[in-house]
Amino acid sequence: MIELPNDPAPNGAAPSLLDYGMTLRPGSGAAILRVDRKGSRYRVNVSYPPMLPSVSRIFIARLLKAKREGLRIPYPLIDVPQGSPGSPVVDGAGQSGTTINLRGLTPGYAAKEGYWLSIEDENGQHYLHNVSETGRVDASGEVALSITPELRWPFEDGAAVHLAKPMVEGFVDGNEWSWAIPVNRLIAIEFTLEEAG
Repeated sequence: MIELPNDPAPNGAAPSLLDYGMTLRPGSGAAILRVDRKGSRYRVNVSYPPMLPSVSRIFIARLLKAKREGLRIPYPLIDVPQGSPGSPVVDGAGQSGTTINLRGLTPGYAAKEGYWLSIEDENGQHYLHNVSETGRVDASGEVALSITPELRWPFEDGAAVHLAKPMVEGFVDGNEWSWAIPVNRLIAIEFTLEEAG
């Protein structure tokens, strides 16, 4: 799994939810029906500021390699810190649905609606989720968080949860990836990263 340098940081991000559910619209005029299915995930279009060639060449080399091997980057929180959550882990194996039980958090910590987290499976792969309802950690460091999308992996008990620095992991999207080399030699890089799992 390829990781990019920390500097420079992204200067923009456009996340989108890839929804594998569907809305059924009957031809008879009856009520519409929402069918949710597992597998919904995120795709993020990420842009970086113009870079000198000495910096951009490293980004380009790693992104080219990431087309084959995959890419992991911090989810761009863009100056919205998510506090000091402690060392959260999954509390109980094989959970499913849109609620995840966690332990090991800082008592009193609030995982606010709209916060992001990634859960790391036993192979080191991250799965990105959004907190859909504020959850406050109890005195024993435990909380049940409502998340979007639905869990898509049966995480083991004790699997690491990244709230302070959530990660998005997958593959650079598309059959090709290109960059411009302008006259001023400052190279701006943009790519789309789609979660693999």
